[in-house]
Amino acid sequence: MSRSVVAAMTAYTLELREAEVKLNQNESPFDVPRELKERALAIAAERPWNIYPEFESSALRTAIAKANGFAAENILAGNGSNELLAASIATFVGPGTPVVLPKPTFALYEKLVTIAGGSVIPIAIDPAIGVLPLDAMLAALKGLDDAVVIVCSPNNPTGGVLPAGGIDALLATGATVLFDRAYGDFARDSQPALHDRLVTLSTFSKAWGLAALRLGWLATTAATAREIRKVKLPYSLNIISESVAIAALENRAYRDHNVENAVAERARVWDAMRDIDGVTPFPTQANFILFDVREPKRVFEELCARGVLIREYANALRVSIGTPEENDRFLDALKEIA
Repeated sequence: MSRSVVAAMTAYTLELREAEVKLNQNESPFDVPRELKERALAIAAERPWNIYPEFESSALRTAIAKANGFAAENILAGNGSNELLAASIATFVGPGTPVVLPKPTFALYEKLVTIAGGSVIPIAIDPAIGVLPLDAMLAALKGLDDAVVIVCSPNNPTGGVLPAGGIDALLATGATVLFDRAYGDFARDSQPALHDRLVTLSTFSKAWGLAALRLGWLATTAATAREIRKVKLPYSLNIISESVAIAALENRAYRDHNVENAVAERARVWDAMRDIDGVTPFPTQANFILFDVREPKRVFEELCARGVLIREYANALRVSIGTPEENDRFLDALKEIA
């Protein structure tokens, strides 16, 4: 029998449907250029496939560090940022650990905290504001010992961000901060300074358009990285993913193109949605828009019927920013049915 806490949970799931226009998972609408794929595969082909990859992923960690102004000892790389999130939570959260968590947010955070035995302290987000509830988070942390904060900025699914100085304010409480910046490139943010109680999680899945290769990394002080490494699974990255990431870091122009497209299209789509009667898009700095409609379930199903797949939440819908053509297809359908 599974543990009672696991038996009481539901698995992280995503409704799988076929659609001509897929705007439900915040993916980049642009594939990696063919020449970059071929270069990365050629590099991987020169390495032996019958032995395990290099234990520390040293070449990739060095490349990530160089691109972001860190040292390799400040970086851990993993099979998607989710693996590193799980390792970080396992490092800092145990039975009874208070974990402050703005909600709604990425569902995996609470699941991993619950499995670790932590105690979630939810802080309600008002998506209409566009800013995460920093003051309420700080108030919740008062008097707590060994607390952990998990915050995603821009937040998924609301698109809101931490106010300026938010990370420093959270650290000043004495809490450990797990900062997920999966969508940070679309907010034009930068990597925060290193701190022993700050773990910054990043991904190659979104702005880099490498979701299929499952590549993530974290940045923190060398001392904290050593602690998380004790929990992280060994050999979790394969040589093909490593080779692609290294090649990508040397060719940042296509990542910049992805970001420029998303930011420009986000503004255009948001303005167009605001002009549709019955549709209220919420402020966002990510590559998606959360929006309110009168009948979310009906709108979701009718969009699907028109070949446009977005994401359904309890009382709202979320659409990822795609190509201009995909976005027009979504907007035209939404105008017909909202």
